[in-house]
Amino acid sequence: MNTKRVFILGAGFSAQVGMPTELLPPIENKFKEHNQDDPLEWLGWLKQRIDWLEKSSPDKANSINIEQVFDLAYFDVMAEKLKQHTSRVGRTAVNTPYQVVKDIKSWLGQMENNLIDVIWEGQKKGLDKLDSIQRFSGVLRENETVVTFNYDTLLEESFSRAGRTCWYGFPSEKSQDIQVLKMHGSVNWLKAPRNKYQNFGYNVLYQKDDRNRKETDWPSGEEEWDYVLLRIPDNSVGLRIEKRDLQSSEEPHMPAIAGLGSYKLLENLPGLGWVWRNAMRSIAQAEEIYVIGFSLSPFDTMARLHFAGVMCKRAEKGNLPKVITLIDPNACENKSNFRSVFGPDVPIRAIEQHAEDVDWAEFLG
Repeated sequence: MNTKRVFILGAGFSAQVGMPTELLPPIENKFKEHNQDDPLEWLGWLKQRIDWLEKSSPDKANSINIEQVFDLAYFDVMAEKLKQHTSRVGRTAVNTPYQVVKDIKSWLGQMENNLIDVIWEGQKKGLDKLDSIQRFSGVLRENETVVTFNYDTLLEESFSRAGRTCWYGFPSEKSQDIQVLKMHGSVNWLKAPRNKYQNFGYNVLYQKDDRNRKETDWPSGEEEWDYVLLRIPDNSVGLRIEKRDLQSSEEPHMPAIAGLGSYKLLENLPGLGWVWRNAMRSIAQAEEIYVIGFSLSPFDTMARLHFAGVMCKRAEKGNLPKVITLIDPNACENKSNFRSVFGPDVPIRAIEQHAEDVDWAEFLG
């Protein structure tokens, strides 16, 4: 009988085909391309303060990552709201602290919009050099589960090229070869209003069916019911992303990704609860867990908390995984992150290699 294995993927997995792992620089470049000086000035000031706090040299200021920006922006917003208390005019006057609040929130929204372009540009380049990902996907067994925190669809494409199928863990789908659970959403998912989703002609991934509601109740004020999650066909993803700014709709239909920062609005993606539910079940049953290019950093608060919950229950039953294998150039450094979440009694093996350097057939076959 085959060992039950689960694979957890992070940005370091997709990096093997050139996807960026540091997202802030390319997102900043989008501001530069459009000559947007104000958000760049704010980001520069944010970096300067972080650099001061960390007592590091100026040449390390750019080491701030995009998740930090979104977390720390909260405190800049709070500071401006407090300044409004000392202002002699109301919020709607010209040049008030509250206007800065609106500006920061707008810049963060633009950064999330830029993120979609950065992912798609990286994916297009990665599709030309999928060999290393195909070497990995080719050794996965039928009915195995991949839990991924990446937005790209490079893994799905590798399955498709090999004539294999995968599914995303939603009740509407038929169980297929490999279950790919995308914890933060995907560039080929689309969130559409319940009363308009049929206009797209895309396959439905998730549409909530409440026993106490009928279609005429729309809008209900409950996002998980008011919206439907669709799967964009592979041949339409590029057009949907690249032409999204030309949409005439008052509410542009963006790829369904959860955004940035520790407090991602996961609940705004219809049906994502099923993805997380299936991920926790898979981890609860796994005998071996392989973590590739994922550090489980403090910014992954949701994953840390809920993975820990699974391990608490497994420890109570005396049913711990046989081993957790970390594959990453910084695997030894990351061991403490996993030890704190998975507990002291699970063996953790660290392999300090890039994903593309692993002989997957020998390692997993």
